[in-house]
Amino acid sequence: MKVRLGMSIFLAALLVLLAAMAVKDYKNGTIGTSSVTSVVIALAVCLQFLTWGTDRKAQQDEMGKIIAAKSAKISYHILTVALFVFWIADRIVFVRKDDFGNLSLFLALCFCLVLYPVVQLFYVRRFK
Repeated sequence: MKVRLGMSIFLAALLVLLAAMAVKDYKNGTIGTSSVTSVVIALAVCLQFLTWGTDRKAQQDEMGKIIAAKSAKISYHILTVALFVFWIADRIVFVRKDDFGNLSLFLALCFCLVLYPVVQLFYVRRFK
């Protein structure tokens, strides 16, 4: 009962937020980054709720931790490949004078490539 009420309130608030953003964007004639970010965050919250619900014990038990660890590793690899594809597509579509293409996208790709090994290094040293 509480879960349904909470989810109903959340969905109603989400619909009001989306409607307000749609009206604002319609008046401005463009879609802003804050609107897109808000929709992505709301989608992430909904997916998190659909995955775990309100059962915090399932998320904290051994199986929940294994699921979280495996999904994090898979997500990292998908993110790395996606950033590489986006960077290559950006270099092909937008011909740039420098070798880096979109610098922020290139830096995100470099950060993504180094992040997993660095985290592993610190995690291994924590247990030694």
